Amino acid sequence: MSDLPQNIEYVDPDAASIVESLRSIGYTMETAIADLIDNSITAEAKTISIDSPFDGASTKIFILDDGKGMDENTLVKAMRLGSSSASQKRSPKDLGRFGLGLKTATFSQCKKLSVITKHNGIISTRCWDLDKIIETNSWCLLKYVDDEYIKQLQNMESGTLVVWEKLDRIISEKDSKAESNFNNKKSILRRHLSLTFHRFIERGSLTIKIGGQPVDPWNPFLPHKSSSLKKELPPVELNGGKVVVKGWVMPHRNYFTEQEYKDAGFRRGWTVMQGFYIYRGDRLLTAGGWLGLKPDGTAMLQEHHYDLGRISVDITNDEDFDWDIDIKKSKATPPDYLRYDLGQVAKRIRKMAYDTYSYRGNKKPYSPKKGKDYIPLWNTVQERNGKLFYSLNNNYPFVKDLLESLDAENAAKLKRLLKLIAETIPAESIGFEASKSDSKRMSSPYEDSESELKDIRERLIESFMNRGMSREDAEEQVEFTLNL
Repeated sequence: MSDLPQNIEYVDPDAASIVESLRSIGYTMETAIADLIDNSITAEAKTISIDSPFDGASTKIFILDDGKGMDENTLVKAMRLGSSSASQKRSPKDLGRFGLGLKTATFSQCKKLSVITKHNGIISTRCWDLDKIIETNSWCLLKYVDDEYIKQLQNMESGTLVVWEKLDRIISEKDSKAESNFNNKKSILRRHLSLTFHRFIERGSLTIKIGGQPVDPWNPFLPHKSSSLKKELPPVELNGGKVVVKGWVMPHRNYFTEQEYKDAGFRRGWTVMQGFYIYRGDRLLTAGGWLGLKPDGTAMLQEHHYDLGRISVDITNDEDFDWDIDIKKSKATPPDYLRYDLGQVAKRIRKMAYDTYSYRGNKKPYSPKKGKDYIPLWNTVQERNGKLFYSLNNNYPFVKDLLESLDAENAAKLKRLLKLIAETIPAESIGFEASKSDSKRMSSPYEDSESELKDIRERLIESFMNRGMSREDAEEQVEFTLNL
């Protein structure tokens, strides 16, 4: 009885209110344009050109592809909000999601969207103008566009041109530095596309140009670095092969120049870029972070000592629901049934990254001769609930000589000072700072003072020789101490 006609009332949404709401989903200019590029890739485009000469408040953004285009009926469907269901079975190469991307991405940045498309030699056009929708409070799709837009497709076999106008969310009339800020946004766009679509660009199936200049790919797994410098785990297949996980540990920072190391942090910094990279159909969704995983009950955090760990996760587009892919395709949350396995991979990579990160690198340490006993200046003791701590060796000849030269009271004071130094040495901070992206390499002893090094070396040798050691053996002991 409840579904009888007299018991049903149809309530159409208010067009003006809906379009205003759709403008606040959370896109940025770069994520919005990436959403449009998804459509071009699905349309089998090989080249995508983005042009946007600055013209103040009249600036337009043109996105032209050489894909297969659309006929008129397909275009009208594509312009409709919710043009396809998120639950609809898609081609494995289809990068779409909700059938909303073209519209929501555009409305988040501008108020006018024109689409000109060519298929089988026929050009079709449609336009959404939000001012018109708000004025009429109706979904009035316009059929006409500027003739200049149509001309851009006339000499092409097929393709689609998207034009953004009234860029009120990108360029403000109140902004005295509008051109500079717009150029900065285009630079961010270039970097974003270089990462998001790096696999397509690397294999040569796609060329993206901004202002006529090709976008170079940026691969977070640094394939240009020798594999012998990296550590990796073999691929792990989960959920019947629908999810493929592979972990890498990048080379220690000492294998990079300062500029290379900065570039490999993608300007966001290595700490932000550590963690998981989720790919859907080779398109990157999320870059960095540990997905809120808690394999040991505590959330994995992005900390400097795990900077070198990066993990790729490839999923198919029929995993969208399980991974809670959002409308912007910039968020992914692993399902509960995969969190344990992903956590175990993350634990292994983090351990490997920590070990590599902690390595001093750059300089080969002094190698003691077989059978020789060396006297350390620092002792490493494993006590205190299994934790390591360091202590200065009071029996080290140079230290012992100094203690013996003092009276009992001053010798006791010196011992207390040495213990204080050992107890408060910031061992963890030193290890972490050693490889931070914004820090210098750890220096060698007396690196900036050759005369001091020469002096202390002779004094140490003398202290060993005073204990009855030959000069040759004393020199070896000092080389061990100073890591020469």
